[in-house]
Amino acid sequence: MFGKAEDKVKEVAGEAQEKYGELTDDYGHQVKGAARKVAAQGSQAAQEAAEVVRDNVENNPFAAISIAAGIGLLIGLLIGRK
Repeated sequence: MFGKAEDKVKEVAGEAQEKYGELTDDYGHQVKGAARKVAAQGSQAAQEAAEVVRDNVENNPFAAISIAAGIGLLIGLLIGRK
């Protein structure tokens, strides 16, 4: 929960820094602000995706185990190829 709030604060800070760069014609601040904003948005998206996966695993653990086993088998076959 605090991670989401922290990411939102970082996103707003990035947006403010980007706007400051636009007002002062400082491209460095614009780029840093845009990068900070995008990083915070990416972090939020990753947290939301992790929550979805966690919920799906809790609701259907057999499917999660089957998928994990299938991925492990596939990786094992790919690594074992010569």
